[in-house]
Amino acid sequence: MPSVLNHKERNRAFLKFLFFFIISVWLIVGAIYFDMRIPFKENDVLREQVTRYRNQSVAQEKFVSSMDQAKVLIDSLKQPGVNSMYLNQQIAAKLRELTDLQYKDSSMYSRMNKNVLDLYLRYQDATNKVVSMGDLPKQLEDYKGKYEQTQRDLDQARRDIDLLRRASNAAGF
Repeated sequence: MPSVLNHKERNRAFLKFLFFFIISVWLIVGAIYFDMRIPFKENDVLREQVTRYRNQSVAQEKFVSSMDQAKVLIDSLKQPGVNSMYLNQQIAAKLRELTDLQYKDSSMYSRMNKNVLDLYLRYQDATNKVVSMGDLPKQLEDYKGKYEQTQRDLDQARRDIDLLRRASNAAGF
């Protein structure tokens, strides 16, 4: 074989080609690897978030269900002839259950659940006050009516007295 005049240049060009070919193949394989690997990690992160949201949703549904039961119990305090002490014990147990079901973190749900729980406690207190008043509002309305009637009678009596005084003064007594 005859000797090639530019043997060194050809070897150098071949090595450069081989080097860049290996780098190109490595970059393509790396890109394919990361293209395949990153979606799996993203999917894992997204699955974890979906699981967390589902757990929050289930817990929130339990809270709402227990909240509805507590509302029914508090509303039943207004019914006549109920044992309010027993009902208040049931309400307290349901409110403890609500306290256990509420979130303890600083999420939107925890603040909302805390406010709902406080609202239900105030609602129970207000309902107990209304129940303890009994028929006081009706009695108050009756007393207002009697008071207005008495005021009208008093005004009429004063007019009658004034008329009698004028009549007696005119007669000369």
